[in-house]
Amino acid sequence: MTTTVERFPLLSASEFDAACKHLVESFETYGVNQHSWLSVEVVDRYSVKYVRITKPLPNIHQNLGDSTTLPGEPNYEDFEDDEELLSTNSTPQMVIEYDIILSPSYQVPVLYFSIIDPNFKLPPTMQTLYQYVIPPQYNEQTRSVGAIGGITVTDHPHTNFPVFFIHPCQTSAVMEASAGENELNPYEYMLMWIGSLGGYIGLNVPLALTSGIKVGSPLPQTTVNSPWMSKNPRMMDE
Repeated sequence: MTTTVERFPLLSASEFDAACKHLVESFETYGVNQHSWLSVEVVDRYSVKYVRITKPLPNIHQNLGDSTTLPGEPNYEDFEDDEELLSTNSTPQMVIEYDIILSPSYQVPVLYFSIIDPNFKLPPTMQTLYQYVIPPQYNEQTRSVGAIGGITVTDHPHTNFPVFFIHPCQTSAVMEASAGENELNPYEYMLMWIGSLGGYIGLNVPLALTSGIKVGSPLPQTTVNSPWMSKNPRMMDE
């Protein structure tokens, strides 16, 4: 029997592990019904487990060519067409890896993310972040410590590679505002967390992954209609 998060909006280690496992299982079952995410896996590094979501970077190969000059912002409206171009392009595919790691101090999930670029043309800089990851409509909201806590470059806590990360200082407030009076189980918590924060950085919740949620669950309605999601309807993918 699935239980609700005991100390919401805080998440325990066991609840986080359960949410990660459920997310992987849901992707294995329903992932064929969506095209936004390439993979979802649990990473076990030095006895610490966290979940990694991989998705394509919008197609920029034809713009980059052999030049190191960074072109303009990607066209997010043509994202599905870009995926088809990426799959047929001989150039190695660029992807974004999103690592969701539980913060032992804040006791909430924290998002670390990076562009995996086989040609090393996109360094982990704020310029790269705003040109290729953050949708243009969220530029102003993410440039300051506000709704989501601010985005910076830091060392990944388990790989030591430079990555982008969203500071968790506002996460509890975001989750409380999103959930309202509803109680959530760990998986519902995880989907709502991704839906409330991830859209700012191009990580939207595939609707297919809500297929396994029981009828009557508050998650789909509260996620879509939360104060955060109602202002940002693109935070869920078809």
